[in-house]
Amino acid sequence: MTPILIDRAQICDTTWNDHIHKSLQCVIYAQTFYLDIVCEHWEALVWPTIQHPEIVMPLPIRRKTGFRIIYQPLFCQYLGLFSLKPLTAFELESFIRFLSKEFSYISAYHFNPENSIGMSAFASAQPDFHFSKKHTHWLHMRGTYEQLNAGYSSDRKRNLKRSKAVNWLIRRSADINPLITLFAKNQTERIPGGVDPNAFVRIKALFNVLRARKQAEVYYAISDGQIQAGILVVEFAGRAIYLFNAADQTGRTGNARTLMLDQYFRDCNGKSMIFDFESPEVGSIASFYRSFGSRPVSFYAISRNELWFPFRCVQNWRKLFFKTIQGLF
Repeated sequence: MTPILIDRAQICDTTWNDHIHKSLQCVIYAQTFYLDIVCEHWEALVWPTIQHPEIVMPLPIRRKTGFRIIYQPLFCQYLGLFSLKPLTAFELESFIRFLSKEFSYISAYHFNPENSIGMSAFASAQPDFHFSKKHTHWLHMRGTYEQLNAGYSSDRKRNLKRSKAVNWLIRRSADINPLITLFAKNQTERIPGGVDPNAFVRIKALFNVLRARKQAEVYYAISDGQIQAGILVVEFAGRAIYLFNAADQTGRTGNARTLMLDQYFRDCNGKSMIFDFESPEVGSIASFYRSFGSRPVSFYAISRNELWFPFRCVQNWRKLFFKTIQGLF
């Protein structure tokens, strides 16, 4: 089989979004409006036809020094293949081999967890790519809040009790600006190389669209009239994603994020969905998410560098540089 590479302009939003919604791997990251906001540009692989796709694969694209590069955009944890039927190893491999022929440089591309079984079967047999296994954490929300709370670790229950002693006021909001400000003031300095200013523009645009679609909730923790922590949760097709959060020192020491997440779970009492914590590969953060009763879920990322020698050296140097810088923090 040979996938078809198409440009964004060739994609019918209704057909594409209907396919994503019906797919076995359905996630909001792959909806056209979402990709339009978080990507500089995107294309796609489809099969067997553009008009009636059975498998699609969105490809975020940026241009650098004359090359078309695949990259993983911010606020988009994973993409991968979206199919109406279970994927075969042959189908998955056909799409990846097409990438090998078409793109010399893939800085990173993350496949959704539902693609993992097929990916693990042949990852070691693909010399054209570097494969790495990543993890997120999923909390399966079923039944009542009391049943969910019973799955909290003893440490999380103690911190939840401590957070209530702070007398936080937890409030929903339709304004994401305080959350962005909190992040800019309290988290930016801890990120090696800083944060691309466009990231704040994109998250604001994303929230405005999601809010209009009734697919986003912002919670704030307020003390003495000051917002000191906030979280953004996105909901779509039976899945909730912990997309963005921030806290100042008072919010961190006062366990504000624990209380806000707990309040969100209370508000979801009786709903059945998967809560995706969007975990970074940081042990302390993963431990925090596990303390709510979540479980690690693996997914694969690929990268590739077959640029001409001078360009390859520059890209390898940049990766080494940023890896060294990150090791200092």
